[in-house]
Amino acid sequence: MRYFIHFVIGLLLIQAPFAESIEVSDFETTKQESRYTELIENIRCPVCQGQSIGGSNSDLAKDLRGKVREMILDNQSDSEIYSFMVERYGEFVVYKPPVSPKTYLLWFAPLIALLLSLFYLFRSTRQKSNKEAISESDIEKAKKLLK
Repeated sequence: MRYFIHFVIGLLLIQAPFAESIEVSDFETTKQESRYTELIENIRCPVCQGQSIGGSNSDLAKDLRGKVREMILDNQSDSEIYSFMVERYGEFVVYKPPVSPKTYLLWFAPLIALLLSLFYLFRSTRQKSNKEAISESDIEKAKKLLK
């Protein structure tokens, strides 16, 4: 029992250095706060590359969250905020990139793969049904072999 208590205390002490302070952002309305939450979850952190700026603890993500908050309080639209981020950090920072000639493959590759798969499936089942037509002479030959 003594070792278990030491183990639990050790786990509690290990977590303390990894604790981060929670950012408190005062907004005028709850609509602004919900916009803020949505925006910081839809903008990718340029440093972490796999996390949104809402989930990242990097210094740049903290600065970007502050910038998004500032732009929301200045009554800028979501598209203006996204365009600011894209201008500064490239299209990589947006989880949903716009449809443009650069991103056609990204947007339409799944559809093309689905259509090719359906075509292949249709074609292979069609050929299989044609091959299954067995003539009477083949049936007679098989019966003679089985005897």
